[in-house]
Amino acid sequence: MNPAFQMHRLFPVQVAQFDFDEGFQQRVRTRVERYLESHRARRDVVEGPVDSVQTSYFAGRSILADAGLDELRDAIMAAAEQFLACFDVSAMPLVVGHSWINLFRPGMQETEHSHEGSVLSCSYYVDAQPACGDFVVPDPMGARRIHRTFLGLAGRSAEGAIEQRFTPAPGRMIMFESWMPHSVLGNKSDATRISIATNLNRR
Repeated sequence: MNPAFQMHRLFPVQVAQFDFDEGFQQRVRTRVERYLESHRARRDVVEGPVDSVQTSYFAGRSILADAGLDELRDAIMAAAEQFLACFDVSAMPLVVGHSWINLFRPGMQETEHSHEGSVLSCSYYVDAQPACGDFVVPDPMGARRIHRTFLGLAGRSAEGAIEQRFTPAPGRMIMFESWMPHSVLGNKSDATRISIATNLNRR
């Protein structure tokens, strides 16, 4: 006798990936390159105090505004609306809380962290060569991660994984809930990986 079988997927974690066309990529890249050549960038983009990354995070300014990235800002807001629709909740007006540029030169990486205090966060890759460092999301349920690792249950499927990796590519954007821990693997390419990070807050 075969009993009725039903598997319940409990507490999924949502991560969205958006890939923009070459025209969009080039327009963003042109503005970012112009910004990086400016006096403001030379002043604001500095070595991080903890991680090996050059960033404008600590300048307290908006890279979207400073680099004139209005088109990217509008794309981020549209992506956020699409992301929140998956929760089937009332509309939540959002606003850009902070945005900054990250430069990962060869060998640079970023340890696990989260963007607590915001609603959604995202990384848009302006320039990303092969092996420049995957975006890594560990299973946020520590007990489940430890259990699967200890018993050898960790598999490659979404249901059995203890982490998921997303490979950066030019014009790609990864969006996630801001509480979610994440890290960036070391850049093993010969080129600088350039990304724009943004936190979205409730209006």
